[in-house]
Amino acid sequence: MGQMLNMEARLLAMYNVEECLREISKTVDHVFFLVDLPASKYVYVSPAYEQLTGRSCREACSKNSLWVELVIPEERAKAESDLRDLLAGREIRSTYRIHHADGSLRWIKINANPIVTSEGAIRMSAGVAEDVTNCQELQRNILRETERLRRILTNMPDISWTCDQNGRPVYVSPNIEEIIGYSNQEIYADGDAFLCESIHPDDLVRVRRAFKALFESQATFDEEFRVRSKSGQWVWIHDRAIRTHEEEDGTVYADGMLCDITRRKQAEIDLQSKTALLEAQINSTIDGILVIDTKGQTLLQNERLNEIFEIPPALREISDDRERLEYAVRLIKDPESFLAKIEYLYSHPIETSRDEIELINGKILDRYSSPVIDKEGKHYGRIWTFHDITERKRNEDAVRQLSQAVEQSPVSVVITDRSGQIKYVNRKFTECTGYTLEEVFDENPRILNSGYLSREFYAELWRTIKEGGEWRGRLRNKKKNGDLYWEDATITPILDHNKRITHFLAIKEDVTERIEIEAQLRQAQKLEAIGQLAAGIAHEINTPTQFITDNLQFIRESWATVSELLEKYRSSIKEWESVISPSTISSLAEVETLADLEFIATEMPRAIEQGIDGTRRVASIVRAMKEFSHPDSADKVQVDLNKAIESTVTVARNEWKYVADVVTEFDRELPLVVCYPGEINQVILNLIINASHAIKDKVNGTGKGKVTIRTAMRGEFAEIAISDTGTGIPDGIRTRIFEPFFTTKPVGKGTGQGLALAHSVIVKKHLGKIWFETQVGAGTTFFINLPFNFERAQEGK
Repeated sequence: MGQMLNMEARLLAMYNVEECLREISKTVDHVFFLVDLPASKYVYVSPAYEQLTGRSCREACSKNSLWVELVIPEERAKAESDLRDLLAGREIRSTYRIHHADGSLRWIKINANPIVTSEGAIRMSAGVAEDVTNCQELQRNILRETERLRRILTNMPDISWTCDQNGRPVYVSPNIEEIIGYSNQEIYADGDAFLCESIHPDDLVRVRRAFKALFESQATFDEEFRVRSKSGQWVWIHDRAIRTHEEEDGTVYADGMLCDITRRKQAEIDLQSKTALLEAQINSTIDGILVIDTKGQTLLQNERLNEIFEIPPALREISDDRERLEYAVRLIKDPESFLAKIEYLYSHPIETSRDEIELINGKILDRYSSPVIDKEGKHYGRIWTFHDITERKRNEDAVRQLSQAVEQSPVSVVITDRSGQIKYVNRKFTECTGYTLEEVFDENPRILNSGYLSREFYAELWRTIKEGGEWRGRLRNKKKNGDLYWEDATITPILDHNKRITHFLAIKEDVTERIEIEAQLRQAQKLEAIGQLAAGIAHEINTPTQFITDNLQFIRESWATVSELLEKYRSSIKEWESVISPSTISSLAEVETLADLEFIATEMPRAIEQGIDGTRRVASIVRAMKEFSHPDSADKVQVDLNKAIESTVTVARNEWKYVADVVTEFDRELPLVVCYPGEINQVILNLIINASHAIKDKVNGTGKGKVTIRTAMRGEFAEIAISDTGTGIPDGIRTRIFEPFFTTKPVGKGTGQGLALAHSVIVKKHLGKIWFETQVGAGTTFFINLPFNFERAQEGK
């Protein structure tokens, strides 16, 4: 009982863990999904799927495709290929564009891996999908802006200018007007006042200092600053200049090139904003992220990585990854494998990798690494992600241990939902019923109903468990092949954290064999009582039978003497007729006639012989009853099967003498057989009685049939064959005659245990064989093979 309660508690723990995982998945933006590989169907999709696609999780699971139908046509072939890989139990890593239900396009990134059991089997695959639209758009924007700036720098003609050390413009390209709205003539007219008045106050001091250095120290002038356009807008200018020459009058000049960088500046501002958003997202993820360039320098390292590896603050700001790696190696349980993987990936820059690493403190991390490559194939470095899966691994181990315990349980375990649909069965259930999990999944337990129990019985059962109670009882169910079996069942409700019933748990034990054994034990006890009674009667009959036999022997011997004396008396009377008076002779003759002395003299010896023969037969029956009813010992003994069969035939005489003649054909050279004699006698008795009844049903008082009993050697077996000329066994019941409680006799005429007991005694207790050959209307022969060497038979079992 304790074990069953413990199992129930562990199952509840499993469901609580699963419920927690479901609740966690509701708070995560990533979409989690599980695929049943043998069934080729999705069994779970987290709620984030509805936000990501605008479609329901139920719709997704019903179609078993999740993404394929949503992917844009250009990428659908790849999605279909990935789906086939997923259902085949292979890892997938892909990114697609899908149509959201609102008509927008979304980028999704899918990672999925097979789940390998402790036995090495792959039955499930787990995956995660995330919305990477922002990242993709940001990357595209960055690339677009970079490309745009490249085109600007390549194609846009710069504005060239020349001025003196006082800032008086000497030359300005005419297309200056396209940038700031002022023509070069207007600029010439304002002279040196133009730049001073149009430059943004925040940039003016810096620009003046750089301009002064240009002429005084011949430093390169390279500044970006804002200039107010004619329309009043601020225009960003990138101005580059060098000191070029000095005129004879001492005037020094500089030549420069400027361009409008207003759009670039705005793009940089936007990029900084988007980069800040990206960094915020990276720092808010539950995964540690590290990006290293091709020279081993750190490009990106989020806070989660610092937390996972507990990186000291001094190391967090170091750009060289070597010191950080040296620190991390000291935390790893298997540092050699850890370093070997890193060295391998750095020497194979385009490969990806995923594995698990364990830290000394017990943490288990899911490590994933992939190259950072742009669409042109340029390699920028490598990204590493570390996901803490310690709790998940612990839960998986607990669930796996509980699952194995349930799978290996010696009793059947069935879990249904509230409506009674089967959601789980263990291995013992499939062994007992013949149904697989796939065959009974989502079916009602009524598929096992044999019709033996009433509807009221099952109504009371469901009422009890739906009210939260525990039901215990015995059921008679039907296997897949039609066989009936008994099982003791305990059914209890499974509650969630709110005390609401979510499922029902049934623990069931097949007790068919136990019931058979109990019935056989009752039968054996009854037969033992009958045997003891028969033995007692035989003992009581034996003494008076001996008296009668002895007295008949005395009478037979005395009659011979008396008969001889009587004959002499009669002869003497005839010799002395002349002496004896006529009246005396007449009186003697009259008495002799009345006594019928001739008849007595003739029949008396015959009567005495018949009496002696009868008492001998009584003595034989008594001996047979004593031998038949002799209690078995605890161990097997050597038995003369021929003699045992003769005793059994004698005991059963009253069953067969009126309907059949019994003929024995014994192999007199048959060796002794090691067996339990009482049980073998009982099997033979049952078969003789069954044969007699079969003949009786056929002759129906019109004559007699025949029962033939033969013994013979068959290799390592002693064979007993009992044939009858009865009705034979109909086709429809031949497969059931060894079933417990099966009988074709009317109620009260048979228990249905005879042949079941015979099968158990011969096959299970003696490791022998029992079978039959039959022909309807012609008769049946039962064959029994008993091994001469029980130990050898046991070794070959």
